[in-house]
Amino acid sequence: MKTRAYNNETRRRKKAALKERIAAVTAELHAARGVTATRYADIARQAGVSLPTVYSHFPTQDELLQGCTAHVMARAPTLPVEKILAATDLPSAAASLVDAMEQQHLHFEPWKAWREDRVIPFLAAMAAEIRQSQAALLANVLASHEVQGTQRELVAAWESILSFDLWHRLAREHRLPRAAVRRMLVQCLLAVAGPAPASSSNPGPRRTP
Repeated sequence: MKTRAYNNETRRRKKAALKERIAAVTAELHAARGVTATRYADIARQAGVSLPTVYSHFPTQDELLQGCTAHVMARAPTLPVEKILAATDLPSAAASLVDAMEQQHLHFEPWKAWREDRVIPFLAAMAAEIRQSQAALLANVLASHEVQGTQRELVAAWESILSFDLWHRLAREHRLPRAAVRRMLVQCLLAVAGPAPASSSNPGPRRTP
C-alpha cells in the first residue's frame, strides 16, 4: 500500500510539473507573439510534448489562459497595500501607488502590450476583476486622507492615471524617463484630488504685536 501511495504521489507531482511547464511555455509564447497568434501546436513544439498532451492538461483556451495567467501572476511583484494605506499624507500615498503600479506595469508589460483584453473575453473579465480590486484600494486611500469630491469620479480618474495604457504611452511611445513619468503621474493624482483638507485642530487666537 505504501508503494502504491508513493507511486501515485510521484505521478501527481510529475503531472503537476508538466502542466506548469506547459503554462510557462505558453506565457513565453504569448509574450512574444500574443494570444491570438499562438496555436496549441506551437505550445506543444516549444514544450517538447505531443499535441494531445497539451490538450489533456488544458482542453480549452480559457483553461489554458487560466494556467498561463496564474503562472505570470505568481511571479508578479506584490502590491504593498499596507504601506500605501499607512502613508501619513496624500502625496506619500500617491507616490507609493505610482511606484507600486510601475513595478506591476513592468512585470506585465510583455503581455499587456498586446491589448488583447479588448478582444478576448477571458482576459477582459480578468482585467475587470483587477480594476475592481484596485478601485476599492483607491477609494480607501482617498477616504483615509479625507479627499473631498464625488468618490466615483475621483476613483475613476485615479484609476485612469495609474493605468497601464497611460504609463506605456508616456514611458514607451513618448520615451520619457521613468523618473519623469513617475513624477508626472504623482502630480496628476494630486491635481485631481485638489487641495489638502484644512487642519481640524484649533490653533487658538493669534497674538497681535
